[in-house]
Amino acid sequence: MDVGKLRPAKVRSALRRRWFEHELARTTLAPAPGKLEDIGTPYGGWTLPVEAIGEGWTCYCVGAGGDIAFDIELVRRFRARVRTVEAVAAMVREAEQQAAGLAGLTVHHAAIATRDGPIRMQRSHDPQSRSVSAAHLYEGEQYVELPGMTLTSLMDSLGDERIDLLKLDIEGGEYEVLPSLDLTGLGVRILSTQLHHVGGVARASGLIKQLKDRGYVPVACRPVVKLTFVRGELLGPARQPARR
Repeated sequence: MDVGKLRPAKVRSALRRRWFEHELARTTLAPAPGKLEDIGTPYGGWTLPVEAIGEGWTCYCVGAGGDIAFDIELVRRFRARVRTVEAVAAMVREAEQQAAGLAGLTVHHAAIATRDGPIRMQRSHDPQSRSVSAAHLYEGEQYVELPGMTLTSLMDSLGDERIDLLKLDIEGGEYEVLPSLDLTGLGVRILSTQLHHVGGVARASGLIKQLKDRGYVPVACRPVVKLTFVRGELLGPARQPARR
């Protein structure tokens, strides 16, 4: 590696990201309601309490990222009804190809946001990545306008009254979107979300605390801070963490 070619801003960003991931990996986890299993690929997968998932659940998987093995396994293993949501049109087409012929999975082009309407999103600075962010996650200054939609608006358009499992991976947008959602009112029993370093350790820790205060307890954490929460009543009285 030619150290001389490393830009100071890029080095600082990499160090912040590593520190963020190190600190958030220490998140205190509650005992899961039953067995935890990794679902999907090592890149795009998530860890879930599989014994808590009911057959026929409605699952919203927001942020396909070019890999919907997780979404597909929810359909095949749990007979779930899955809504795969992706902001980038090219990845929407790829998801449609991966899901071709699979009953129970539909793919939708939208950037989940706090309001309906066009949303300005930053393109990744990595030429190998097609990801976009509404939270200025990346270093570049290239932007694109994409269709923004609230989760409830999408649900209304699809005729869904509840979401049993919500997976949210929106490149830093989680710090704005999650506080805006009435997770209990939506029916969410399991929440999986990736926390990105754009928020810093303090903001990420604050979001975790806010979710706990709303009754959602972290039970699993994969690398790059992919956390899974379950609604408190799924844990049972013996498993619920003590209030401080």
